[in-house]
Amino acid sequence: MSLPLPVRLTVFYALLLGVALFGFGSLVYHQAEQRAYSDLDKLLSNRAASVQLGKDLLFSTNASNPLPVRQLPGVNALGGEGVAIKVFDAKLTLLASTNTEAAPGLDTTVSGLNSNRLPWDEPAARKVLAEFQETGKAPDGIYNTILYDGQTVLVYTTINPDFNAGHIIQTAISEQSLQQSLANLRSMLLTGGGLVVLLALGGGLCLTWGTLAAVRRVTNTARTISASRDFRQRVRLKSTLGRDELTTLATTFNGMLANLENAYQQQKRFIADASHELRAPITSISCNLDLLVRAPDLPCTEREATLLDARSEAERMGRLVNDLLTLARADEIAATREELRAASPQTRAATLPRVDLDSLVLGVFRQYRSTSEQHDEASMPRLVLQHITPAQVYGDADQLKQALVALLDNALKYTPAAGSVTLSLSIAGQEATLTVSDTGIGIDPEDLSHIFERFYRADRARSREQSGSGLGLAIVQSIVQEHRGRIDVESILGKGSAFSIRLPIIESTF
Repeated sequence: MSLPLPVRLTVFYALLLGVALFGFGSLVYHQAEQRAYSDLDKLLSNRAASVQLGKDLLFSTNASNPLPVRQLPGVNALGGEGVAIKVFDAKLTLLASTNTEAAPGLDTTVSGLNSNRLPWDEPAARKVLAEFQETGKAPDGIYNTILYDGQTVLVYTTINPDFNAGHIIQTAISEQSLQQSLANLRSMLLTGGGLVVLLALGGGLCLTWGTLAAVRRVTNTARTISASRDFRQRVRLKSTLGRDELTTLATTFNGMLANLENAYQQQKRFIADASHELRAPITSISCNLDLLVRAPDLPCTEREATLLDARSEAERMGRLVNDLLTLARADEIAATREELRAASPQTRAATLPRVDLDSLVLGVFRQYRSTSEQHDEASMPRLVLQHITPAQVYGDADQLKQALVALLDNALKYTPAAGSVTLSLSIAGQEATLTVSDTGIGIDPEDLSHIFERFYRADRARSREQSGSGLGLAIVQSIVQEHRGRIDVESILGKGSAFSIRLPIIESTF
C-alpha cells in the first residue's frame, strides 16, 4: 500500500531538512570543539609562559643549600581558572606547585591534582629534558591527555631554559567541564534539530495536504463527471493568496470541461439531427417498397413513379452520408492541421501542393456559365465575375473547389431569377479573399451565428428548399479551417448575403 502523496512529500522534505540540520549541527559542534580545545591549549601554554617569564616563579635555587618547596599563588587569582602548575628541576624533583589549600573555593577542578610530588606526565617531562640537554635549546611544548583519578586531564609540558640545568614546567587542567559543555551543546543541537524536524513534519503535512486539496477536488470532479457524464459541473477553487498554479490548473480544467460540454452537446444534437435526416428517406423508401410488394398489380405509370421516388430518396440519403463522411474526415485531420501550422515552410510545401486560386475560380465560373446557357437563363440569377487577382495558396484544389461550389449553389438557390450572384478574388496583406455575394433573400440576424452549425437550417431557407441536408456550410467551414483560413458572412435580410473565404497566400506564414 503506497503512502499518500502529501505524506511522501512531507517525509521527503523532512529527510532533506534533517540531513541539512545534521550537517550544519555537526559542523557547528566540531568547530566549537576545536575552538574549545584550542583555547584550552592556549590557556595552558600561556600559564606556562607566565612561569617562564618569572612573573609567578619567585624563588632561586642553590645546589649546596636547596630551598624548600615554595607555594605559588592560586591560579584563579591570576586569571587562569582551573589550571594547576608544577615546576621540576632536572632530576624531576618538585620545586613548586599551585596551592589549592591556600585559597578555599578556588579549586583546580581536579580532586587531589597536587596531592603528589611526581610529574603528571612523566614521559613528556623526560622527553623535553632530553631534547634540551641534547640541543641546548628549549623544544616545543608537548600536549598530552591523561587519565587521572577517573578524569581526563590535559597536560602541557615545557622547559625553562633560563636555568643551566633547566626547569620543567607542567600545566594541567581537567577536561571534565569542557566535555560537559560539549555534551550540553551536542544535546542541545540534537534536541533542537529533532524539534525542528518534527515541526517541519507537522507543518509540511498540513501545508501539502491543504495545497493538494485542490488537486483532490479536481480529481473528484473528474470522477463524478466520468460516472454521471454531466459536463456542467465545474471545479470551485479560490486562492486566498491570489492566482497561483493550482488556480490556473482549476481554471484550465474548467475551460476544458466547458469545451467538452459544448462538444458533447453538439455531438448529441448532431446524432439527433442525423437520425432525423436519415429517417425520412429510409421511411419513404420503405413505404414505396411495401407498396410495390402489397400491390403487385399497380399500373406501370404508378409503379415507375414509385420506383423513381425510392431512387430519389436513396440518392438523397447517399448525399447525406457523403456529407457526413466529409465532416468526419475533417474532424480526423484536425491534429494534422495543428502539426502543419508548426511545421517549416519547406515541410508545408512538401506536404501540400500549390493551388492557383484564380485559375480555380475561373474554372468554376466557366462551369456554371455553361450550365446556365444550357438552361433558360431567365429562370436563373445572373452570374457575374468581378476583378480576379492572381493568388497562390497551399492546399487541396478539389476541396477548395468543393467549398466554392457549395457557396455558389446556396447563392443561386436563395437568389431570385431577377437577382445576381457575384464572384471576386482579391489580395489584402498576406491573405487572399474569395467572395461570393448575392442579391437574394438574405439571412435573419438571429440565424447568422448558427448557419455554420451542422444540420442547421434557417426557417426561411426551409420554406424555400427542403432538399438540403443542412451540412453544406458546415463542410465549407471545415474545408476553410483545414487550409488555415477563415470564413466570414455579412447579410441584410431581404437584400442579400456575402460570404468571404480568407486564405493565407504562399508568401505569408502558413
